[in-house]
Amino acid sequence: MGEVPETDNGLGLFVVGGKVKSIVTENDRQVVVDYVASLLQVHNLVILIGSGASFHLDSPQTRNLKNEAVIDLIESASQTIETADLALLSFLNPNDSGDLEKLLNGLQLAASLAEQAALSNVTFGEGALAKSFTRDQINSLKGKINVAFAKACELPRRDSSLADPLAAHRQFFSRIVRSRRSNLPRTKVFTTNYDLVIERALDQLGYPYIDGFSGTVDRRLNLAYYGLDFHRVETASQQVVARADSALYLHKIHGSLNWKAVVDGSAGVTTLEVVQVAEGTASIDEPVLIYPTTAKEGDSLSYPYSDLMRLLSDAVQQNDTAVITIGYGYSDPHINRILLRSLAINPALNVLAIDPFAVLGNGPELGKAISDDDLVGRTLAARGHSVLNTPIGALAAANDSRIAVLTGPVGKFENIVELLPEPGLELNVTPPAAVMTLIESLERFTANETSRSGKQA
Repeated sequence: MGEVPETDNGLGLFVVGGKVKSIVTENDRQVVVDYVASLLQVHNLVILIGSGASFHLDSPQTRNLKNEAVIDLIESASQTIETADLALLSFLNPNDSGDLEKLLNGLQLAASLAEQAALSNVTFGEGALAKSFTRDQINSLKGKINVAFAKACELPRRDSSLADPLAAHRQFFSRIVRSRRSNLPRTKVFTTNYDLVIERALDQLGYPYIDGFSGTVDRRLNLAYYGLDFHRVETASQQVVARADSALYLHKIHGSLNWKAVVDGSAGVTTLEVVQVAEGTASIDEPVLIYPTTAKEGDSLSYPYSDLMRLLSDAVQQNDTAVITIGYGYSDPHINRILLRSLAINPALNVLAIDPFAVLGNGPELGKAISDDDLVGRTLAARGHSVLNTPIGALAAANDSRIAVLTGPVGKFENIVELLPEPGLELNVTPPAAVMTLIESLERFTANETSRSGKQA
């Protein structure tokens, strides 16, 4: 696991209701494990996964980008950098420490202005430093960045240095699914990620999941499918035997790399359809992605995102609900609004935000807090620890017992599995494999008893 300055075995802090409940170490994680175990048994479990869950797989960064990093991102997608591209980047990111969201937003605003005003050129700067760019040059760079960003989200990479890139995701979903009692509703997973990492991990586990698509060869988005479930049946009579194990619901609320928009007029009525295609084959002219720009809140009001956001809203307003966010930095207002409003009106909602460095950073301040023996039971501010001005930092200071925050290296996605209960141990839930072994043992015992009785007779 990651190392934090000024600590021996400190891995993080667990904060509940604004006060530090536990300092997590290699030898002491039980407080967090017990808390997470209790959340996994709520009636409605919602998991929100953000880009941080793919950082260990080298997912693209969107903050503090140098122009060179943007250029590398574009060239890694086998695209050519023109002189106009370099000049545009210099104007839009003059301090060479940009934000991909703001960069794309600037290009989008410039392109929209040119189109609205019927301008052939847009001028940046003033006086002798002013420089004009054509509408085509602006749209070209915007398109190149979008293509490059989508390409960089094709994970895991073929040249990954990890021996088993999806191990963390498989372990995470395996423990989540198998730890919940079988009579509870399915876990609902929502993700802002475009990559197919979750789908690949679930496929490797052999877990069935409903992603809102109908069909097999021609797969089309049909949100009514979220009202379906999996059940085991007796083959001959088709009578339902039991609900199938290990299934869950997956919602990709910002779109996916294998989604494509098509216009369908086959029934005489024109409709916009979303279909699944092979990864990497969706054209940049017809993507079904909400790109990281400030316009993404408006984009979320269109189909299919508005419907997916409604499903998220419905999920978090149910009684006895827990929301666990992992790798999500609370930077999307349209999602935050749903969570915060639900906290305001739903007293039976609990939120656990997991992020390694969004509260105290990744430096001496975090190490200092983890080494503070008098911190448990106190707020970070009361002990003089400087909390970052971030959304998760604000959650960590919130005086609400329904809000918990886990921060420090232990909050990295690849480390989270160590805090999830093992089925059959902490929760006294017997895993399916153990049940089958027990049944087989009983059958062998019964067969042996029958054999002995026959011989005696």
